[in-house]
Amino acid sequence: MIEALEPVPLQELRALGTPKVWEVEGELDELPSLTPVRGHVSAEHRGNVLAVQGQLSTIVTLCCDRCLNQFNQHLSCTPSELIWLGEAPPTANDLEHSGEVAEMEGLVDVLDPRGQFDPQQWAFEQLNLLLPVVNHCGDHCPGPPGLDHQPAISTPDSMEVDPRWQALQQLQQQMNQQ
Repeated sequence: MIEALEPVPLQELRALGTPKVWEVEGELDELPSLTPVRGHVSAEHRGNVLAVQGQLSTIVTLCCDRCLNQFNQHLSCTPSELIWLGEAPPTANDLEHSGEVAEMEGLVDVLDPRGQFDPQQWAFEQLNLLLPVVNHCGDHCPGPPGLDHQPAISTPDSMEVDPRWQALQQLQQQMNQQ
């Protein structure tokens, strides 16, 4: 838990009139990381919406789903989000009157205007969204453990052929000689 990222009541953010900025330096309980999460988060109350943005980075250790070896993954983001302040998601009419209609596209998160904003939870969500669905250590991955991945080198002449395919093999050899 990062001490400086305590939840703040939305009414307090409204009273500020300017963006509140939190410096981020520490460990998030829900996201075990190799290095501390570093960066900043800022939130500004804009009437019907809360404008939140930040810059976050850390390094996490993941386990490759193919070879089961551990590898480090750098997570870095500069997210920006508008959160609707209301008891229900905004209607089309609400968006037209908010003044933020151009920026409120797609899915909209909703917070109770009498509630609070938790910058630590928001930071966790942004970094968690960067985690890969399939953990893969890279192109150098040796593959599943215990399997010999050396390709068998064989020539068509030395391969044993099923007798049912022997006529086809003879035909291929005749075509290659012509």
